[in-house]
Parts: sequence; structure tokens; C-alpha cells
Amino acid sequence: MPMEKLREQLAKNVTQHFELDDQSEELLQDNHTTVEFLDLLISNQLYSDAISLLSHSLPNREAVWWACLCAKQIADDDLFRDTLLAAEKWVYEPTEKNRRLAEFYAEKGKFGSAASWVAAAAFWSGDNIVGEQDPKIAPDQYLYAHAVSGSIMTSVCLQDDISQSDLFEKYINYGINIANGGNG
Repeated sequence: MPMEKLREQLAKNVTQHFELDDQSEELLQDNHTTVEFLDLLISNQLYSDAISLLSHSLPNREAVWWACLCAKQIADDDLFRDTLLAAEKWVYEPTEKNRRLAEFYAEKGKFGSAASWVAAAAFWSGDNIVGEQDPKIAPDQYLYAHAVSGSIMTSVCLQDDISQSDLFEKYINYGINIANGGNG
């Protein structure tokens, strides 16, 4: 079943924007759709690459929302929660004001948490990564996706009470649900 929210149908066009591990690279065929390759990565428990593939395939807002859902599982202090709320605010209303609020919290958290990375992803989803008075510099097209992947990976690694394999599967299922038009 095609996932309606995915931006690219061929996996090889998505994977050129991030580095696959060797085992994933060996599995990738030129004719694999993104969905087929995602299923193959999951069935081979290559979860990190599955997260990267999905992060790079989803539109910005959906990818940021996915990372928010995962980071919410480990929210442990006020700064973390405020940072996460700033990213969520941008998802609900992707204005420049909300994007800059996400930037503020990403920097305040010094990119040291899953929430900081998801806030950075929201900020990097805009068209300018420097001060508003400076000449515009656009972020790399997939910079947000790298931050989303980093946020989700951090969310997995910081939980001790659940097996990492179970967490990967749970979080990937959130992403698949979003790709299918759901809320995660």
C-alpha cells in the first residue's frame, strides 16, 4: 500500500541524501520503492536506516511531528517540555514566529537532547538559518531530516525500561502511521 505522505517513491532517490550502513546498501535495489525498501529495512532490523529513510521521505511538518511524538516519551524536565512544545507549536502553525521560537529553544538546549534536535528540525524547515536582519542563507534541503533522525535515535537510546528493538519498532510504526495520513 502506498503511503500517501511520502514525497519520493523510489528509495534510491531518498537514500542519496544520507549514508546507509553497509548491510542496508547491499539490500537496496534500483527499482525498490521507498515503501518496499522501508519494509526490507524493518524486516532485517536495520532500524537506524529505516528511521533515516522515513525522516527523509516525509514532508517537514510530518517528520517534525513524528520526532515530537517520540521525544515526548522521555520528557523529563521543564526545558525539555518547553522545547518540545515550541516544536509542536511550529507543527500546528508553521509561521516564522513559531519557527524562530523553535530556534530559540534548540539553541537554549544546546542541541543536547531529543527535544533540542526536534526544535532544530522545525527551525531548519524554513528558508533562512541566520538572523532575520542578515542576508538569507537557506538550510540544506534535508537538514531537518537529519535532526529528526537524531532526535528519534536519541529518544530510543535514552530509555532503559524498554528494549531498543521494541522502541525502534514502536517509533517506526508512529512514522508509518503518519506517512499513511494518521497522527502517529
